[in-house]
Order: sequence, then structure tokens, then C-alpha cells
Amino acid sequence: SQRGGDVQSNLRLSDRPIASDLIPLGKCDLIISLEPMEALRYLPYLGADGWLVTNETPFVNIPNYPDIDKVMEEINKLPHTIVLDVDKVAKETGSARVANIVLLGATVPFLGIDYEKIQDGIREIFGRKGESIVETNLKALAAGKEIAEKRI
Repeated sequence: SQRGGDVQSNLRLSDRPIASDLIPLGKCDLIISLEPMEALRYLPYLGADGWLVTNETPFVNIPNYPDIDKVMEEINKLPHTIVLDVDKVAKETGSARVANIVLLGATVPFLGIDYEKIQDGIREIFGRKGESIVETNLKALAAGKEIAEKRI
């Protein structure tokens, strides 16, 4: 992948056997996006009861980037969305570098993974970088989670 480029990942969790890691169109339960136009790109995968969790701030890296108001208008037509300014929230929690963790926090209500396990994962991943980095990431996670819980 390229910085500023498109990256897509599929993750399927189930208590039944999974034949493919690819998610069929219309069957996705959750789309997570750091960029609103990229969120639109993957909407055909979203199921009828699925949720879209996305950053509201565009990353304008192409000359013909669509009008952001029109992008947001399409996103806001969906019945289940959490749209937040992850960049702003990240800065408020102490570092612009934790925007992805803010977004992760906003997905917590939909993941089906215990919040404590996600916190433990952050401690394990960032622990070698020092306690202040761990705490900043945990604060970002909590901030995203709190925003999502208020909007459900």
C-alpha cells in the first residue's frame, strides 16, 4: 500500500466454519473507515443492519476529490452510522497520532470483543514504548467508545 492510498481488509468472525475470508456484497456487519470517501467506496458490502463507523475529515489527496458535503450527505442517508472527527478527538486526548485508536474505540460497541481485552491488546502492543504512550492510546480508545455509545 501507499501512504494516502486505498487499503482494504476483510475480517470475518464466526462460531461456525468460515469458507472464505472475503465478505460478500451486502453481508458486512461493520465498515470502519479513516476517510469518508473511502467509506462510500465500500458501502455495497454493508448489510441492511450493518454499521458504518468513519472519520468525518477527508484526506484530499486527488485533484478531483468529490464535494465533501455530498459525500457526507450519502453517508448520512444510512440508518446506522457513527461519524466522528477522529483527528480532533485524537488531538484532544494528547496526540494526533492516535486517530486510528479513537476510531477503534468507536467500533467497540459492534465488535463483540470484551473492552478489557482490547485494552490489554493496547497495553501489549504499546507497552515497550512507555507508560505515557500506553495511557494516551487507552485515553483515545475510551474517547472513541464514549462517542459511539452516545450515538447508538
